[in-house]
Parts: sequence; C-alpha cells; structure tokens
Amino acid sequence: MPTLSPVNAGASTRRLRSHHVLWIVLGILGLSVLAFTEYPIFLGSDPFHAREHLLRQIFLLVPHATGGVIATVLGPFLFSTRFRQRHLKRHRILGRIYVLAIACALPGAYLLRPNLANAVGALLWGACTFCAYLTARNRQIAVHRQWVVRSYLFTLNFIMTRIFNPFPIWARLTDGQFVAVLLTFHVAYLFLPSIYFNWRELTTRRNVA
Repeated sequence: MPTLSPVNAGASTRRLRSHHVLWIVLGILGLSVLAFTEYPIFLGSDPFHAREHLLRQIFLLVPHATGGVIATVLGPFLFSTRFRQRHLKRHRILGRIYVLAIACALPGAYLLRPNLANAVGALLWGACTFCAYLTARNRQIAVHRQWVVRSYLFTLNFIMTRIFNPFPIWARLTDGQFVAVLLTFHVAYLFLPSIYFNWRELTTRRNVA
C-alpha cells in the first residue's frame, strides 16, 4: 500500500488547508452579501431602491437566484479532486445539474438589469459553461478544468460585484463607471485562469539543445 513521504504529506496537507480557506472565505463573502445587500432590499430599508424593480420581475428573479445559488453551492464538490476520484458518477451528475442551473439563471443575468456589461457577462458565462460541458463530454479533462474555472468565476460574479456595497465610493459609481468595472471583471474571469494554468510556461524558460 503506497504511503506519502513526510514532504509529500505536508504538501498535501497545505493544499487541503488552502482549499478549505478558499471555500470558507467565499462562504463568508456570500453571507456578507446576503447581510448587507439582499436582506436590506427585501426585508429592511432597501438602501439600493431595487425592491420594487425586482418584485415586478419575480418570474425572472426566482429562476435566476435559484440557479445561481445551486451553481455556487456545487462549486466545492465539482472542484474536489478527492470527491471526483471517489464518486465519479456523482461528480458527472452534479456537473449536469450545474449546467442546468446556469441555463436557468442565464436569462435573468441580462434581463433583470439590461446593459452592455450584463449582456457580455451572460454571453460569456453561457459560453464558458458550454465549453466546459463539451470538453467533459469529449473527455478532454485538462481543458475541461480550465473552462470550469472560468465558468465558476462568472458564477461568483454575483458575490464579487456586491462585496463592495457597504463602501460609499462603490455606491457613488455612475452607471457608465459601473459598466466599465463589470467589463473589467469579465476580462479578468477569462484571462486570470489562463495565467494560472500556464504559470510554469510563463515563468520557466525551456532549454533547447
């Protein structure tokens, strides 16, 4: 039975802890969004003056919010190497649920707040998710992981664009400035995973004989 050396065991523990920390931080950020943004809108003072607008479009809001929450919650399971190795069939089922959840959430991503940034974001979110599905179906697992990361970053956009709501400077952004910020986020969701997955090639020079 193979065993880990102390060095490898330590590295494995560090990776596990870093993953735990990442999900804990994302969970805290998600709860902060609920506390400082969503709760006041529907049950508090509605500081963002969004309640009436959202309630008028409840038929879009419910599938958008439900699909987004499901896709977000599935993240830790989809990215867990241990879960995937031990429960491959369940991993594939959860992956299909993730794709369907995003399909339900996509229309609201644009129609609830129609603007250029949301149109681009919805299009890229759907495209990245579809590419993740295709590469999984074609058993291109390495490329599949890259597209899943991009798709999940767009899924987290709901959290990333609201964690700054408690700061007054964020609330003072004009519509044009906010669109520009959103477009910058969308570029980052596409570009940063490429840097991560190609870090070795970007930082290591190949010796050619």
